[in-house]
Amino acid sequence: MTARPALVAEPARFVSGERREIKLLEQAHFTLALEAPGYRDDAFYTAQIFASAFGGGMSSRLFQEAREKRGLCYSIFAQIGSYSDTGLMTVYAGTSGDDIKGLAGLTVDELKRAASDISDAEVARARAQMKAGLLMGLESPSSRAERLARLIGIWGRVPDLSETVAKIDALEASDVHAFAAQLATSGAAAMALYGPVSAAPTLDDIQTMLAA
Repeated sequence: MTARPALVAEPARFVSGERREIKLLEQAHFTLALEAPGYRDDAFYTAQIFASAFGGGMSSRLFQEAREKRGLCYSIFAQIGSYSDTGLMTVYAGTSGDDIKGLAGLTVDELKRAASDISDAEVARARAQMKAGLLMGLESPSSRAERLARLIGIWGRVPDLSETVAKIDALEASDVHAFAAQLATSGAAAMALYGPVSAAPTLDDIQTMLAA
């Protein structure tokens, strides 16, 4: 192929904003996003561990507190999406119009609480889930090929699997606490709402709760 100059992308800029569409539906959809590390950032694995403990499954804090204990939603989860120089920690929930205000407040409260009391056991469980997902992803030839291509595109090499596992195992609860505190106090958030969401707090309300 003919050589061409490399394209230089503009640096990412996280911009707060709110999109709210009120519709007469049975379910209200709530999504909150905070800026997270890109996949070249040293905090990439910390962010993944935090998202798993915070809202990565039925044993996670959000699922247990919002759905199982309080019945505020039908479904709820948190996940990290990483790109070359930035990322997003996104919380999604499906709830009712009557419960959306309480659910939004609970989400913020749990995010702030995670900065101080995520336990060693929760971090260990998240580490195990992350390693299991990594290893099970190597069971098919297509997954292996995708992983190799992705790593070459990011690093220009294929790091040994033991190198990745060592980075995951090195993370402690204190690292996750610090990451959660930084996330909760960053001051920038974005929110999207769809359905019977007129009672939901505004983005300004959410940011005020985060800063309190």
